[in-house]
Amino acid sequence: MLDDFEATEVKPKRARSWIAALVSIAIVGGGLTAGYFAFRDAFEGGVGALISRFSVEDYDGNPGPPVLIVIEAGDTGEDVARKLVEADVIKSFDAIYRDMLNVELTIYPGHFEFPTQIPGLEALQILLAGENRVVVQVTIPEGLQLVEIVSVLVSDLGLSEERLLESIEVANAERPGETLEGWLFPASYTFDPGVDEQTVISTMLARMDAELEGHGLGVEEGFDYLTLASIIQLEGRAEEDMYKISTVFNNRLDRNIALQSDPTVKYYYEGSIESFQEGLADTANLYNTYVYPGLPPGPISSPGAAAIDAAINPAAGDWLYFVAINLATGETVFSETLVEHERAAELYRQWLRDNPGWDD
Repeated sequence: MLDDFEATEVKPKRARSWIAALVSIAIVGGGLTAGYFAFRDAFEGGVGALISRFSVEDYDGNPGPPVLIVIEAGDTGEDVARKLVEADVIKSFDAIYRDMLNVELTIYPGHFEFPTQIPGLEALQILLAGENRVVVQVTIPEGLQLVEIVSVLVSDLGLSEERLLESIEVANAERPGETLEGWLFPASYTFDPGVDEQTVISTMLARMDAELEGHGLGVEEGFDYLTLASIIQLEGRAEEDMYKISTVFNNRLDRNIALQSDPTVKYYYEGSIESFQEGLADTANLYNTYVYPGLPPGPISSPGAAAIDAAINPAAGDWLYFVAINLATGETVFSETLVEHERAAELYRQWLRDNPGWDD
């Protein structure tokens, strides 16, 4: 009987367990269903929103018209990225900035041209290439005088002649010489668009200062060398002749012999005399090196590096005279005595007779 009792007791227990299991499955199933909808809502409202934040807004169509971006000294990659967004070059900050962090990018100040509405990667490639900088350029040849340099700066850079002259006057107050003649170094210069007159003059002066400093000379002690170099620049054609011309002038200065340089006489008049002979006769002209021994009051042109080096480092020799015997080629004869010089001068006069019009 005990066995029968135990058997009857087990069966109801198993039945209840089975029913409980079904109820549990139903509850778990309901929980999974509710969890799915809760997860879906959470994804769409939270995780989905998080992912969408990393979906970068970027342009992928045809580029628009170009725009100028000004990068200032000290701008960071973050600064540049923001400027590109503001100018509508790229659509969003993240379109370029995250890629900036993965490359070696050197940022240079200046004015740069970009197409508008381009992909961030394309904008970064343009930055890396660095070929889109917008500049203005001017070349000042050796031997130009101050008035000629001003004309070139006005023409090529679109500067104001009046403001240039004002900047020159201010700078001249800090340098030896009656004018700023000779102090603006002849070279090719590159500036940002919109450069002002004072910056241009300051840059050219700094370049001349650097040239003199390379020879161990400051502004004051370099003035006489600059004056001599300015004459050499206008007298010489071939660079090797400049060093010999420097020797001639240095030998004359040492012996207190007048330099007798034609360009110095012509400089004073700026083309306002009828003939060179008229200029030679003018004793009021302090630049008349036929009348006054020694150097003229200041430079008569802007000398280049070779003429400056020649003035400081003349060639070894005892020449006191020189004359170009062929104005087409610049061939020059150097002489130690007046007799030798007169023979060379006759070669020059004969060349003029054979080539009429060169001395007009």
